Amino acid sequence: MERIRMRRFPNIKDLSKILDLVPLLEVNMEIEIKTQSIYRAGYELIGFFCDGEELETNINVLGRKELNYLEKMDKIQRNEILQKYLSYSFPVLVVTTENEIVQEIIEIAKKYNKPVLKSNNKTIEFIRNAKFYLQKVLATEILIDNCILLDIYGVGILLKGYEDARLGATVELLERGHKFITDTKLKIQNIANRFILGSNTSDKENGDSNFYLFGKDGNDINVTTHFGIKSTKKEKKITLLIELEKWDEKKFYDRLGLDEVYEEFIGFKLPKVTVPVRKGRNLAIIIETAAINYRLKKTGVNSAEYFWKESKKMIEENKENKKRGLVVNDKTSMPVRYIKSRFNLNVLNGEEYLDIKNITTTGVYRPSLALTGYFDISNDEGYKGLQLFTDTEFKYLDSISIDSRDKNLDRYLEDEFPAIIVSGVKNIPDYFLEKIRQNKMILLETKLEKPSYVVATFSAYLENYFAPSISLHGVFVELYGFGVLLTGKSGIGKSETALELIHRGHRLIADDSVKFEKGIVGDITGRASKLPYFMEIRGLGIIDIKALYGVGAVRISKRLDVIIELQELKSEDYLTAMDYQESTETLLGNEISKIKLYISSGRNAAAMVEIAVMNLMAKRMGYNSEEVYLKELKNKQSIENN
Repeated sequence: MERIRMRRFPNIKDLSKILDLVPLLEVNMEIEIKTQSIYRAGYELIGFFCDGEELETNINVLGRKELNYLEKMDKIQRNEILQKYLSYSFPVLVVTTENEIVQEIIEIAKKYNKPVLKSNNKTIEFIRNAKFYLQKVLATEILIDNCILLDIYGVGILLKGYEDARLGATVELLERGHKFITDTKLKIQNIANRFILGSNTSDKENGDSNFYLFGKDGNDINVTTHFGIKSTKKEKKITLLIELEKWDEKKFYDRLGLDEVYEEFIGFKLPKVTVPVRKGRNLAIIIETAAINYRLKKTGVNSAEYFWKESKKMIEENKENKKRGLVVNDKTSMPVRYIKSRFNLNVLNGEEYLDIKNITTTGVYRPSLALTGYFDISNDEGYKGLQLFTDTEFKYLDSISIDSRDKNLDRYLEDEFPAIIVSGVKNIPDYFLEKIRQNKMILLETKLEKPSYVVATFSAYLENYFAPSISLHGVFVELYGFGVLLTGKSGIGKSETALELIHRGHRLIADDSVKFEKGIVGDITGRASKLPYFMEIRGLGIIDIKALYGVGAVRISKRLDVIIELQELKSEDYLTAMDYQESTETLLGNEISKIKLYISSGRNAAAMVEIAVMNLMAKRMGYNSEEVYLKELKNKQSIENN
């Protein structure tokens, strides 16, 4: 059963609290925010106003560049422009610096009861953080029952259909080490049309964590109690729908994964597999196979020749690079052809320059002030990035004299930027096309028409491409959904420990040289620096984990959650030194939890790593085994004394 869930829109007070904004004019803080878009004012500052979502519903931002421009303006003209600008109905104005102009803005904003907030972050950082928050909180969502959401080999599986088979298969999958999210009150959110997220909401009624598998006749199973904390998860991105149905002898069933079938959930098409149920079929194995098959489609399969050829190269590289330390990210530029191919852009001019001109910054900018003749921003990052032209830009150019238009365009096109992208423009003026050809510029056209979506989509892709990165020596594995980096001196047994963990059902991301990148959201994600899925084991040499153990034993990338350093136990003291709270290591600006494990002959390092990770998971969910033990011990002593 599907139920539409009523959303609570965040208000300005919520935005201020979550993003740590300082109220400069605290009025109308209860106004609700109903859009994910952030607008950085441009043409409005020279008195050119065009009605649209930017000035009606979007959060507006004035950064250092805009405020400096206003500061150089005649006071009377500035007052007229700000009066007009602040009279529009956009919910809130955010500034990222504070000067005398901001005080003028506040005085005018009082007249229109317009709240004014200040961010202590840079303008681009505020916009990024605000968009991430609003994308999640404003996501379209529904509640559904009679479905079970599971995490199988890192794939979010939504299980529906034949109830008896669904419950039986779920129990077996949990016994096999997979994760349970919920089977009732499943909240499904459409996150910015990029993916759908499933969450357990059953705990909100009583304030306790509820992971129950509801059976027939009230025979409910407490998943945490029966299968352990490692078998539960609060939320998961849903990537595959599996529907179980009773076997119909008259119906033809294709093999798993051959047919591309989809089912729509709140505007998002989810791949669907139908599995017929009959006696003798091991549904758990079939569902696992479906999950692995989905992962296989995403990661690809390499041929034996490729493995042998690339493994020989990797052996030579490993001999030269067998040391730990930082490696500078060499992705300092991107040929324009990359983004042309990635977004299927139409080339209107400059095909011959696609491999010559490079993108070196993550921003996508609308020229705004530059087209007005204001060029006192030569050092601004925007003039090194992609430029976006919409109908608004051409309307403005048509509104000024031909002499001013030609002069401003000529000066604007002198700057070194990689390409101009046009969006939602039906007829590009001939004078503009002629100047593009004269200046040997790349002109691209996108099918995306909404400017805010173009900027968000292209910027997110570029942010990921240019993400800061380092490489570390170690083995990166996934345990119970946690990304774990095993480190230690050469010969301590990192690869052997990882190999046993893979035998136990965990997954390898990278061995030897692990490349970590800091993404747009701030998470640090690791992957193999060179060739994925290979390990070097002393006595065996290079082995191919994917070929030996299957695609379910590897993963292309994973967020880093904890670093576990393996150290040799030099004394007879068998107490292991662990520090889950105080010990951290700074990596790309993030504080990462770090645990030290002391190993020696007779001690199972793989088992110790598993226990360390489960203990860390429990602590992050609010359960401290040491505190519980001491409390129980104290209670027992109290009873004995009485």
